[in-house]
Amino acid sequence: MQVAIFGLGKMGAQIARRLHNNQFNVLAWNRSNAPREEVAKSGVKVFAGVSELVSEMSESPRIFWLMLPHAIVDDFLFGKEHLGPHLKRGDIVIDGGNSFYKDSVKRAQLLKANGIYFFDCGTSGGVWGEKEGFAQMIGGPKEVYSEIESIFKTLSSGNNYGLVGDSGAGHFVKMVHNGIEYGMMEAIGEGYAIMHASQFKPDLKLVTQIYQKGSVVRSWLIDLMKNIYDNEDVEGTSGFINATGEGEWTIKAAKELGVDARVIEDAFKVRQESKDEENQNKYSNKLVALLRKQFGGHEVKKNE
Repeated sequence: MQVAIFGLGKMGAQIARRLHNNQFNVLAWNRSNAPREEVAKSGVKVFAGVSELVSEMSESPRIFWLMLPHAIVDDFLFGKEHLGPHLKRGDIVIDGGNSFYKDSVKRAQLLKANGIYFFDCGTSGGVWGEKEGFAQMIGGPKEVYSEIESIFKTLSSGNNYGLVGDSGAGHFVKMVHNGIEYGMMEAIGEGYAIMHASQFKPDLKLVTQIYQKGSVVRSWLIDLMKNIYDNEDVEGTSGFINATGEGEWTIKAAKELGVDARVIEDAFKVRQESKDEENQNKYSNKLVALLRKQFGGHEVKKNE
């Protein structure tokens, strides 16, 4: 099966390689050259121009996977300089990035009017996805899902993917996933900070080892805490925690639906407050920042 991948950042590059290594015919585009060169080392055919890539698409339906920042998806799909002019009836477009679900609903409607199928795929797995498989939350038209399911199955760990609803549902479920993630990481950071500040001064690496098996709080995030205590300089890390938007979107959706989401809202507030230098020394903030680095490869700042 032939698949075109647009965007070779941390996630897009992994997706391109995993599909290529599983006998998919992958054609990949990226605006800047360095990511193209890196992915090409794996045998993936790369392109500097969108039109050049599209001209190589020979199978029907043509499948285009976007792994782009949400702010540029509209221009890429509907502008005159990127993929938009090349799309035609019967094409399938998959947005695998973190777009706002209401934007995905609108994009699906606009593309449907031209006979183009649109799927929104919330993709989770961070820098571990290529090796371990990605979790995928998919929204889109059920009638053509079977034509592309093999892509999602190949990218998954086995059964951690599925069509969760109509267009927009995939990005909605992924948005809430990230909101939950905010709350879980903040709870872990605060719990460890309480232990760190206590008179007992427990060995937190040992505590993590104990938490990892048999405890109610065992989880992948706790496993990543072990990586932090094995490999990271916690004290030398700045407690600035970046926020990419999904947490705030989840809070707004909760308010629209009349749902109390105070844990997620408080976790988001902590991230906003971490912009102030006085909060960048908080032990809990340092841990949350390092957790983001562990699962997603997100950059952390060091204390100056």
